[in-house]
Amino acid sequence: MYNELMSARKEVVTLANENEVWELARHELANILSDFSEVSLKLWFGSMELKTLTPDKAYFQIETDYKQEIITKRYYDDIKKAMANVLGFEVEIVIISVEKDTFENGLAKLLDEQSAAEEKRIAETVGNFGDNYKRMDNSYLAREIKPNDDDKTGQVLVSPSLPDCLPEYTFENFVVGSSNKMAYTAARTVAQSPADSHSNPLFIYGDPGLGKTHLLYAITREVTKRFPKYNIIYVKGEDFTNELIEALALKAPVQFREKYRNADMLLVDDIQFIAGKYSVQEEFFHTFDALYESGKQIVISSDRPPKSMQTLEERLRSRFESGLLYDIQAPDLELRVAIFKRKANSIGIDIPNDVLMYLGENIKDNIRQIEGALKKMRALAFIQGEEISMVHAKIVVNDLLSSSAEAVTPQKILEYVSQKYAIPTEDITSSKRSKDIMYARHITIYLIRSMTDMSLSAIGSFFNRDHTTIMSSVDRIENDINNSPDFENTINEMKRDIKSGSN
Repeated sequence: MYNELMSARKEVVTLANENEVWELARHELANILSDFSEVSLKLWFGSMELKTLTPDKAYFQIETDYKQEIITKRYYDDIKKAMANVLGFEVEIVIISVEKDTFENGLAKLLDEQSAAEEKRIAETVGNFGDNYKRMDNSYLAREIKPNDDDKTGQVLVSPSLPDCLPEYTFENFVVGSSNKMAYTAARTVAQSPADSHSNPLFIYGDPGLGKTHLLYAITREVTKRFPKYNIIYVKGEDFTNELIEALALKAPVQFREKYRNADMLLVDDIQFIAGKYSVQEEFFHTFDALYESGKQIVISSDRPPKSMQTLEERLRSRFESGLLYDIQAPDLELRVAIFKRKANSIGIDIPNDVLMYLGENIKDNIRQIEGALKKMRALAFIQGEEISMVHAKIVVNDLLSSSAEAVTPQKILEYVSQKYAIPTEDITSSKRSKDIMYARHITIYLIRSMTDMSLSAIGSFFNRDHTTIMSSVDRIENDINNSPDFENTINEMKRDIKSGSN
């Protein structure tokens, strides 16, 4: 009977929209609190949001600790009754304040606390997970793939986030130049001799689209080939965060920890995603230490160096900096031309040298644009029944430049922020340090970074500042976003205005 009841509830929850449910529940609450004025209702419950609904719990977000305490003490039963009137069954009410943290982190902490006793029970019951762990069907757990053909007994574990469809992401296909040579050499060294004391951890950083992920995939493939029995896990920082939250929600933190701490090699792409997330950093810190102390290899990538992650805990920062740190810079002209040539060969097209040079001179910031440009040129030439020529290259380059211009430009963002905060554009880009000007400057830099493909150095040139200063501004705004849902809404609204062209 209980299972049938929960199944029915689950069906209701699956179909429910949290916003609509809470809107209806607020009407019910107004009827229950009939002596409340409309102003009082709005004061206490207007900013309250239903964030997550499960068959037995409703998780709400409120903006201050004070409101969280008062509402929980005084109106818990009323909210519970209102929700029951809408859903048709009772749920436990959980209200999370986001005054000092994000809802995500607050929920993670709460679930972690609630699951402590359950974790102990699971650990005692399950014991050593071993192969049983691999067979669990929770979505966030490692999945098996076929062992290497030359070792029928070997097993390799990878995260679901590692694509098997990118065979070109190998060391052989990585075009090496002065801007990436050191990172490439370090990656090959790690792949050949994992967990060498001099190369553990390996931390590679640089702007998006410069080859960091390519190197992590290449390491994974090389180690799989050399050490077929290795337990290898590749995961993105965002996926690690989501897996942790899911594990806590399912009351299965032990399985989560067993997955990551039993790895022989852990590769984390875009680690900057965990900055500012306390619970995730805490979990990753213990995972890092467990692996490092066991002599296991750790490889990390990020869009910035550890010292530039202002919301990263100091103990994690010091560990990231304890091994090898190498950056990947934007490729110079010679390297860009070489990359174009390699990419062209890989998709089976022949491009004259003068066309390659033209492309290299005009497509500079993001390597990911290269393959798309080449495929478009091939399509144009095919449709016209011609060989690829300078004409096709100019069409593609003009399309890229015009598309970028029509979408969002640094100047457009600067002018928007200038108008919104009534601060002249020349003041925002100047060296003036009054509080209002500096904050407008931080916001402008953050918006340019998040809404365009400009590199840190390119943004620095726009503001006549170095990339470290630019990254500091980005971190400042990211931290404010993490600490204030209202501010996050403001930033999102600004992004929408900029994209739509409104002021």
